[in-house]
Amino acid sequence: MALKLYEISTTLESHPDSRAILSESSYDDEVFSYFMVNRGNKEIIEKYDLEYLAGKGYTLKNIVKTDHISTFSALLFSTKFVECAGEVLSKEMQFFPCKVICKGVAFDWYAAKILRVLPIVDKELSKYRMLTDGKPILNGVKYREDIDEQFYIARDSESITYFAVSELFKNLCDKNNLMIKFTRL
Repeated sequence: MALKLYEISTTLESHPDSRAILSESSYDDEVFSYFMVNRGNKEIIEKYDLEYLAGKGYTLKNIVKTDHISTFSALLFSTKFVECAGEVLSKEMQFFPCKVICKGVAFDWYAAKILRVLPIVDKELSKYRMLTDGKPILNGVKYREDIDEQFYIARDSESITYFAVSELFKNLCDKNNLMIKFTRL
């Protein structure tokens, strides 16, 4: 039986500034390459003091009521998330300590790299647009509905910036009362 797939987001997603950004912009390319496109050097990432600035939508009250924050360079998860789910997810995700700064206060969080790679994007049903060099680029991704392999979270094997979590991930979060928003794909 195929797994249901989901997109994850912060529970504060309704606010227009609900992302976080890397505080040291000189790290952007290296961090993005390592966490999002599966290139780069783990030793270099471990030397950085990863620090993210929470968007204006976060307050000292609501930042402790979410366990995931979206960024352009990595997936961020709370300490609670890693304590509850980190061991179960250790074969599919790698966690790096970081700080999230909200209103001048530093919170301990984790940047996560997805290790599991599977063909989850449905290339036939997805929409593409052509770049000026003639290469197609995804412009409307559709995920496969026939994935029988059991997994919690996976990055697509070709379109590597696209990922999805499964109902196993959602159930793990629900069981541990983790505050993450799930949207069915």
